[in-house]
Amino acid sequence: MSLIKSIIKVGIPVALTAAAYAVAKARELTLPAKEKPHGDAPIIVAMGDSITFGAGVVQTRKSDSWEAKLEKLLGGSYQVLNYGISGATLQDEGDKPYWNMPEKHLQGYPQAALALEPQIIILMLGTNDSKPYNWNRERYQAQLDQRVKELKASGKRLILMCPPFACPADGAEEVAFDIKNETIRDEIVPIVKACAQENQVECIDLYALTQGHSEYFADGVHPNSFGNRVIAAEIHRVLTEQ
Repeated sequence: MSLIKSIIKVGIPVALTAAAYAVAKARELTLPAKEKPHGDAPIIVAMGDSITFGAGVVQTRKSDSWEAKLEKLLGGSYQVLNYGISGATLQDEGDKPYWNMPEKHLQGYPQAALALEPQIIILMLGTNDSKPYNWNRERYQAQLDQRVKELKASGKRLILMCPPFACPADGAEEVAFDIKNETIRDEIVPIVKACAQENQVECIDLYALTQGHSEYFADGVHPNSFGNRVIAAEIHRVLTEQ
């Protein structure tokens, strides 16, 4: 009996340690990082939320995010750095504002991205702004215009992206995470397009690109590997058509 008790006493802490390690590793996969350049090629920075981060391919982000796929398509002519933060909103009054992040370890991402002196900035924020407790049309419109003017003043090539289509996952009645597709379609997309036109910056309409294609998404909101490949191909087309 004493041997069994000893094994149990040792086994429980080991099991708890293994479980804690598994939780820590899972959390690590969902945490963004202020990516550093990995070569001498010009830099593209992608600023946005979990769609930019790659939450739909979290286990294989290094190869399956749209940034990774875009960099591969560009064949070494650019390095594409991922500055997406899951849950981020454009609006400073949102529950997780990209430019004023409440979590200390997530603060300073916009500043770190711009400090890399990228040649191209790709900005996409709005999906989380569509949540009913975050959404304010006038505020979103005004703050998007403010951020675009600030980024454009840096002299870098700025590309705005309309958030993609959002749909209920298989078997669900509503879109996950409180995202409202109607708000994205009817309000956010037109605002992003108008802002791009007024400020004379480029715009890629990911909503039109993905609308009706539930097969592009892991959970109705976050693109899977196939969806990210479609997105990367469209960005590559825009970058190389000039």
